[in-house]
Amino acid sequence: MPAITRIDQIPTSHTIFPASSHPDLQHPGAVHHGWNTGRQLLLHAAGSPLAKPTTGNAQPLRQQVITDLRTLTPHLDAVAGPLTLALHVSAVQQPPADAGTTALIPLISEALADLGAWGIRAPLPEHLDLIARSVHALIPCMPD
Repeated sequence: MPAITRIDQIPTSHTIFPASSHPDLQHPGAVHHGWNTGRQLLLHAAGSPLAKPTTGNAQPLRQQVITDLRTLTPHLDAVAGPLTLALHVSAVQQPPADAGTTALIPLISEALADLGAWGIRAPLPEHLDLIARSVHALIPCMPD
């Protein structure tokens, strides 16, 4: 598996979570939908040509999330690993919207266990706040 070093290298849900990996993932559901939605939001925020075109009446919430993600750092690709961790936490573990950085650390550890084969490594301490802010930005677009 190639290492994820740019936003446009984040794979789709069926690639990263094949049905054979867990019984709950045999049929597309909230995890798949959340992952693919969050991935598209990150692709749009990074200005990737892989982002699916949005319609003229794109949901205002999604537009706000894209704007919020763009304000995290001027170079989203430079933090593709931490953003992939944030995507995993948001889509898979779905913490409460008010979860603080300390509460997210165990969830980040779980994400690392799932994403280690994709070249995602433990985040630097200075990336923890970025991950928390990314999770808070993505959570409103995650399915219930």
